[in-house]
Amino acid sequence: QALDLVGRKLPMHMGRLLRRFFHPVDRFIAEHKDAAALQEFVLPLAKALGKLQQATVLIAQRGLKNPDEAAAAASDYLRLFGLTASAFMWARMAKISLAKSAGDEAWFYKGKLATARFFMSRLLPETSSLLTIISAGAKPIMELEAEAF
Repeated sequence: QALDLVGRKLPMHMGRLLRRFFHPVDRFIAEHKDAAALQEFVLPLAKALGKLQQATVLIAQRGLKNPDEAAAAASDYLRLFGLTASAFMWARMAKISLAKSAGDEAWFYKGKLATARFFMSRLLPETSSLLTIISAGAKPIMELEAEAF
């Protein structure tokens, strides 16, 4: 899946598939960046999206010169993408949950908010280390000769 993502889907249609993800996330962030109640969800999402965009550019630039670069980053990029996409979903769920947290099913929406906070504070920070790993490039993986195995 990871190799398919970086090798086929990223360059497909000049990046149109990526834009179909990035644009709604950017729009959500822009629409809610000033909403005080959503800051704990929108700010981490914005940071994660920025890291994903940095990694995307890095992989595209390096991968054009050397396919090993894209392949070496593939699994970490897939994880970074998954975390960012999940953060987008949690931010959207948090928006709805905040609006409904005083109703008859408040317990349900408070649980959603608690889980969203957990995700944003305990899982999403992995995006920083994933960007660092992706930035390291293929050399640490590829410098060992096949005979060494």
